[in-house]
Amino acid sequence: MKETFQKATQGDNHDNRKNIKQPDDIAIQTAAWKWVRSFNWMPREIVAKLIRAGDSIIEITPKTEDAPAEDSEDDILPDLLPMWGTMFSFSHPDDNLWLDDPRNLQAMAECGIRIYKQTDYGYIFGIDGMGYDYYKAHWIPLYRARGLRWHSS
Repeated sequence: MKETFQKATQGDNHDNRKNIKQPDDIAIQTAAWKWVRSFNWMPREIVAKLIRAGDSIIEITPKTEDAPAEDSEDDILPDLLPMWGTMFSFSHPDDNLWLDDPRNLQAMAECGIRIYKQTDYGYIFGIDGMGYDYYKAHWIPLYRARGLRWHSS
């Protein structure tokens, strides 16, 4: 028994596990997690307070097939902010430059993310949903749309 335990914990299989490549989906999930953790996080209520104070925050989310256009003058009211209690902004300038392209705004919207713009803070975005895996539904698709390759390094 002692010999079997030593083989299992110190034998060739134990040493070789360092060389086993992670499945791509785990590597992408880890990379997306690190990327999202680098975002600036803010409570949704702060954005609502800015809007109530008369700050010019406008929703610029392109309409997708999943989200039909709404013709409402109240598009920037706090009730129409994403339902999840946290909103985000990119912390890296390259991400903001990427979002300057209208095609990339569309790609982000297709990942289920609502996008706003404010003069001083730039892009602010959030998820309009609750109670499911945000990484699978939003962040990993956005990571892929963004064209990042952190998972392959």
